[in-house]
Amino acid sequence: MSDRVASFTCRATGNPEPKIQWRKNNRKITGSSRFIVLQVPGGSILRIEPVKYQRNKDEFECVVENAAGDTIRASATLEVLSDDPNSLPSGFPYFRTEPKTKAVEIDHTALLVCDARGNPDPNITWYKDHRPVDLTNPRYTVLRSGSLQISTSTEEDGGKYECVAENEVGTAFSNLVSLYVRVRRVPPRFSKAPNSIYEVMPGASLSISCVAVGSPMPYVQWKKGPAIDLTDNLITKNVLVLENIQESNNYTCQAQSTLGLVTQDVFVKVQALPRPPDNVRISDVMSTSVRITWSYDVSPGEVSYYVIQYKPRNADRDYAEISGLVTKFYTVSSLTPFTEYEFHVLAVNTIGRGPPSEPVIVTTGETVSGGNSKPGSAPRNVHVRPLSSSTMVIQWDEPETPNGQITAYKLYYTTNPSLPIQSWKSQPVQDNKLTTISDLTPHTIYTIRVQAYTGIGPGPLSDPVKVKTQQGVPSQPTNLHPSRVTATSIELSWTRPSHQGENIISYELYWNDSTTQKQEQRNIPEGESYTLEELQPNTVYNMWLAARSQRGEGAATAPISVRTDQHTPGAPPSDIRAISEDSESIRVEWEPPPLDKQHGDITYYKLMFVNNTRPDSDASVISISDPSQRDYLITNLKKWTEYRVWMLAGTIIGDGVKSDPQLVRTDEDARALW
Repeated sequence: MSDRVASFTCRATGNPEPKIQWRKNNRKITGSSRFIVLQVPGGSILRIEPVKYQRNKDEFECVVENAAGDTIRASATLEVLSDDPNSLPSGFPYFRTEPKTKAVEIDHTALLVCDARGNPDPNITWYKDHRPVDLTNPRYTVLRSGSLQISTSTEEDGGKYECVAENEVGTAFSNLVSLYVRVRRVPPRFSKAPNSIYEVMPGASLSISCVAVGSPMPYVQWKKGPAIDLTDNLITKNVLVLENIQESNNYTCQAQSTLGLVTQDVFVKVQALPRPPDNVRISDVMSTSVRITWSYDVSPGEVSYYVIQYKPRNADRDYAEISGLVTKFYTVSSLTPFTEYEFHVLAVNTIGRGPPSEPVIVTTGETVSGGNSKPGSAPRNVHVRPLSSSTMVIQWDEPETPNGQITAYKLYYTTNPSLPIQSWKSQPVQDNKLTTISDLTPHTIYTIRVQAYTGIGPGPLSDPVKVKTQQGVPSQPTNLHPSRVTATSIELSWTRPSHQGENIISYELYWNDSTTQKQEQRNIPEGESYTLEELQPNTVYNMWLAARSQRGEGAATAPISVRTDQHTPGAPPSDIRAISEDSESIRVEWEPPPLDKQHGDITYYKLMFVNNTRPDSDASVISISDPSQRDYLITNLKKWTEYRVWMLAGTIIGDGVKSDPQLVRTDEDARALW
């Protein structure tokens, strides 16, 4: 049709590759604004746009030649019809719907619509940029309707498209339309940027993630310093893994695409624990307080706070602490008068606590304006050993809390420790912490206690120490205590007697339980620990220990009380009774397990029941959390049905022993009386 498009395609092969020329009415076409020659693989296309209506028909010829043979020709006649629809021959192709210019997002599907009619039905072909569309590409599909579908669009799919409808009557070209493939373009940015600083201990490991987004997706890479590549380029995410870090360094995460480059600098700081404070000094010493100062040259933020640790110098106990101090001075109060104290100061940062400073020793002042108070604690570490069957030597250390100058000690001793202290024999000791006592009864156990005096009066008595007046027998073991306790065993530990006489060959262990009060005795090997087994759970045992040599048994320790741990009950609830209440319920009553089998505090009961024709695994379980409950009504049962019922009791450790099942049958329905 006039003012439309006509296109001729000529394909030829040969060796060498032939040249193709176009002629119109035997005249060579040299190309103009209307005649466009396009070279395609294996051929050539002549496109005429626009064609002009004329009464005469034009002859077009394709001339093919190479150096190997004769020239060959192919010709076709172009007849241009008037654009008047009434003058078109019957059956000439026409478009009901022509393609339209379209824009599509990249990776989306594009659909160029073409709906042509004619008689016979025309064949539909598509051209892109004046060349036939390559339908060998699986993303291109011509639908039955004639529309062109392009899947997963790419930038290369953009261009000018036209639909060609052809049948034996003629050829019609659609409008030339454009397909635009939109590509989102977003410069790279960090969606998960690393922190600007990381603080680690020497030798630590660290993983730092760096995530960036954009369109196109950026590549992410880590660098050390300005130029050392540490990782490969990875799309979107990259993780820097550092191991055994020994020194601080600067690192850079960079994200780059065709639209730009963004970077994030990271400083990995190796931070050690803080050093000890310097120049720790004590001043303003009072009877119950001292002022402590120290120095520490540090940048702001490198130390979070300070901690003061202190205790009486010779005390066998943990340090007291004053934490969270942000100044470099503090007044420590609530101290004991006339007591030698040891002070340390340490610094704390975000990594942890540093080592303590060198100790500073100071003695607090006396009370009452230079006078004294009574001692606040008893003499420590009292040791006794027999010199003969009638003489013994006693030695001790000063009280931990003297509260002033100790002026004297008083030694008490007796063979009957149940007597009041005033009835014990005593002996004063001046300016010494060691003394002897004589004229004792041979082969007798004596109890010894020591008391300290200041100018104001006496302090508390030391713990009793026992010794036997028999040369060669050991003195009393000390520090008897339980080191591990289970439901059926107690591990005891102790310290050997300070005076062993002749060599200790064994120990005598004595015990009784709070239930039977029956005393037991066992000779155990020499050592400093022993485990007593096969005990009853949740039972208090009284225990004491004496050392033995070839000469005999020495004085025993004071008894200690130890309770074994709880265990699961060793017996089921007692006096279980299951009684049918009516045709749908059974009442169960019970009492707790026997006291010696409870093995702890009963915290719950479990009641199980099942139709007697079913296995135990089908039983229903009712948990009763009130340990004081003594009955339970089972409801919603079947009438005139036999059930098995059994129970167990439990402690915090778990379920105990199950009872034997009881059989009980529900009643029949009651009959009405007329």
